[in-house]
Amino acid sequence: MYHAIIFTGIDRHPNFYYKSLGAYRIRTELEYNGYSVKVIDYFHQFTDELIEKAFNKFVTKETLWVGFSTTFFDCNTQLDDRNKFFSNLKKQFNVKIVVGGAKSLLGKFEFADYVISGHADDSIVNLTNDLYNDVSNTKYRSLLNRKIIDSNLDYDRSDLSNIPVLWKEEDYLNANIALPIEIARGCIFNCAFCNYPMNNKTKFDYIRHKESIRSEMIRNYELFGTTKYQFMDDTYNDSMEKLKWMHDVISSLPFKITFDAYIKPELLVRWPEQIDYLIESGLRGASLGVESYHPKARQSIQKMTDIDRILSSIEQLKIKSNGSVKTQVGLIVGLPYEDEKNLLLTQQLVRDNENIDFWNWWPLQIHDKNSFEYHSPIDKDPQKFGYQVSIPIHSNFKNMVITDTIYWENELMNVYKATEISEQLMKEDAPYKKVGGWLCGSVESLGISVDSFFNSTGGFIKDLPFEQMKNEKVKIIKSYIKKILY
Repeated sequence: MYHAIIFTGIDRHPNFYYKSLGAYRIRTELEYNGYSVKVIDYFHQFTDELIEKAFNKFVTKETLWVGFSTTFFDCNTQLDDRNKFFSNLKKQFNVKIVVGGAKSLLGKFEFADYVISGHADDSIVNLTNDLYNDVSNTKYRSLLNRKIIDSNLDYDRSDLSNIPVLWKEEDYLNANIALPIEIARGCIFNCAFCNYPMNNKTKFDYIRHKESIRSEMIRNYELFGTTKYQFMDDTYNDSMEKLKWMHDVISSLPFKITFDAYIKPELLVRWPEQIDYLIESGLRGASLGVESYHPKARQSIQKMTDIDRILSSIEQLKIKSNGSVKTQVGLIVGLPYEDEKNLLLTQQLVRDNENIDFWNWWPLQIHDKNSFEYHSPIDKDPQKFGYQVSIPIHSNFKNMVITDTIYWENELMNVYKATEISEQLMKEDAPYKKVGGWLCGSVESLGISVDSFFNSTGGFIKDLPFEQMKNEKVKIIKSYIKKILY
């Protein structure tokens, strides 16, 4: 008997494997509060027949709600296009439907009774209590016959010292899979382009206790042999104190781990000793927000203007780790002061830099203040940064979903040109990229040793054994579905 059923999923790319965290965090919190929860993973592989089979097997008269965690979903094809199907299931099983996850505000979800945005640890417990007791105390706003619950506004958890995820044997994990884990939640910075809702946190007010992290890692090792992680912090290295106590935690484990994480390169410049702590703790994939090589563009988004110092810190990561740290760099197309000529120069510099393994180009997005809930400094005041904006774009452009984005232009570029340039640069750069950053855990989850791959091929993504990886992913998913439904 389950009080709640949650469908979730992983990255849908056929050759890579990224595990979602949210549904399992919700399960842990609800079970701590006395409820029974079933998480059903790999939703992107579920046909209507399999979904109905899962409803028949797990939904009972005691089930209060069925949820869908949208983080890795294509909300249009996987949910909105099935509106009639889900509406019929809801009626047939007399159960509430809850939609949450990172894309919870980007779909229509006409079949949903509740849509939850933000970190739902507390809001979902409150909602489940309401449904269990047949009362209505949950804060929400009404929109198109749905109740929108803003967790970050009305249910922002202040105590983050103990937010574990208790993975279970019924999740059918293996030792290869790099598990996501929260070390902290929120960010103490406020970059001009970032619309993450938990920025400007006060230092140390959002970090888990040492023992909470240590016990989770030991439990995962004992159950599944887990030694590979993806740290979900928005800025893992935001302070020396944090890296020191995480070094203490990891050093105390009776096994070694490797992990991928977001690393702010400016802080490696400020505290060079961070590099040693990161390497000794097991950093494998470093994802670094460089954003631009252009000094004035960097200054405009509150980044250190001296790019040479940034690149030197990345070089030190490589040198001191003897190449074991694999790097990823993020770059934005459309920042102030940066034209196409500057971008092409950056492209060549990145290609020529042997310390950068992998990189991505992303077009700048300015979000509509009327249809999107969370806003960056640029979103709030585009003109301050040199942008003129107009009506929202309610269409797909070059297969890019930008329904929450407004048209922008500055003296050098506009949103369409930025999108075209970023796509072209991504295409041109593909042959030069190696496995780095978040790809490390993804590749290892499918049984490929990153170090062995670099030693044998040089690490180029184009040389990955994609067919082998695809088959391994299919095997994991088919085995899982068979075990839980048959």
